[in-house]
Amino acid sequence: MIKRFPFFIVLFVGCNSATNKHNSPTAISNDRQDSLSTNRISKDTTKTIKVLPTHLHDTTIIQGDFVLFLRPDSLRFEWYENEDDNIYDADSDFGYAISATMDSISKNKKYITIQTTVSDKRYIQVRNCKNCPQTIDRDTIDYGVLLTSKEKVLKINTNLHSGDYLDDVNEYFNIRPR
Repeated sequence: MIKRFPFFIVLFVGCNSATNKHNSPTAISNDRQDSLSTNRISKDTTKTIKVLPTHLHDTTIIQGDFVLFLRPDSLRFEWYENEDDNIYDADSDFGYAISATMDSISKNKKYITIQTTVSDKRYIQVRNCKNCPQTIDRDTIDYGVLLTSKEKVLKINTNLHSGDYLDDVNEYFNIRPR
């Protein structure tokens, strides 16, 4: 009986760890599936998928009041370099606009609860908004602005301009301009 005891412990621990893989921080449990939103220029589609641990290395995770600026990763930008002579001007204009917006948000007290950052990751996981949790596959979104808040439905704006994005921020978060 004493010799069999370690075998049963190993068997029990092995079965228990296989069962708990769905509860690990890098895996999503079967009872909760994150939705994947793909915004295309011609139409919007939404479908529910399971986020695999392999996706997590290329994922930006956000929560709370957040303004996330989306830029293409280096490989996609290299492709644009070969296809579009105006990519440097467009990227520079967008970079200037997001810098101006982020500076304004960081310096003005009325935006104190809003966080900002820039991501070139393929997946964006939003943890707490009105229609969250959600994972967005931005394979078709090269440049954009994602706005999220606990009480509001997630918004992705891909209609970009060269000015700052404070009007979009003010509208989404119901902030009155002075």
